This record gives sequence, C-alpha cells and structure tokens, in this order.
Amino acid sequence: MALAETTFSSVIHNNEVCDEIVKWGNKNGYPLQKAKLYNKMDGYVGFSADNYYIKATRLPPIPGGWKVVVEPYEAEERIIPLNVNAAGEINRFILKMMDEYKKEGLNMELAETSYNSYGTILRDLKVVGHPVIINAFEDFIENMR
Repeated sequence: MALAETTFSSVIHNNEVCDEIVKWGNKNGYPLQKAKLYNKMDGYVGFSADNYYIKATRLPPIPGGWKVVVEPYEAEERIIPLNVNAAGEINRFILKMMDEYKKEGLNMELAETSYNSYGTILRDLKVVGHPVIINAFEDFIENMR
C-alpha cells in the first residue's frame, strides 16, 4: 500500500534522481537524508528510519520520467558483532561507514561492553531498519574482517 505517489520529469537524469528523491521527500513530509541505487530493489531508493522508503523507477520512453512511490516497511532488528581493539575501540573507517549507513536510514546502538569470542574481542551493534540496508551493512562489516 503506497503512502504517496508522484512522477518526476524526464529531464531528471540518473545521476540527479537521488537528490530529487531527498528534496521531494523533505518537501512533502517524508524526510530523508540520502538516496542511492539499489539494484536489488530495481530503482533508486531513499530509506527513512521512520519505516518508509521512497523509490524512483524509470517510466517507459513514452511518457518518460520517473515513477516515485512512498511505501511503508516492517523494520528488522539484528545484532552484528564488530571487531574491536583491546581497549574496545572500533576501527575509524567502520565508524565513518556507520555514520553513512545512519544517513541511509539505519538506527544503530552500540553495546557498552566488549567480550572475547574464541580469541577475538567483539562489541555488539544492534541495527534496526530495512533488510536491504542491513544486508548491505552486514556485507560491508564481513568484508572488513
């Protein structure tokens, strides 16, 4: 069930549609910080931590332009263990990427304490959001190990 729908002009190019999604969402009561291409969703998507996303997909050459839909989603929650140093600190690059994923619509809460798991020091990160973004973040973390 769509919360809202609109169309964007055909003069908006692929490299501009993400900014247009954010502008339109903020102007129409569906605030976002960031949108980008998600091939798994067949379009350009901006996720909100408030359990909705805005998706833009290309319309056929005639009439052209973009179909834009705001849809709700059920948030998922996962615990992702992060590698930390002996002082319990997270790698600076991972911290920077956590900030980027927050802009993309994830809520994150880092556990206060670290623990040892088979010789590796870890801290749990509770992540809440759309499964597509959580999967992308989890893949990033896995590639950092």
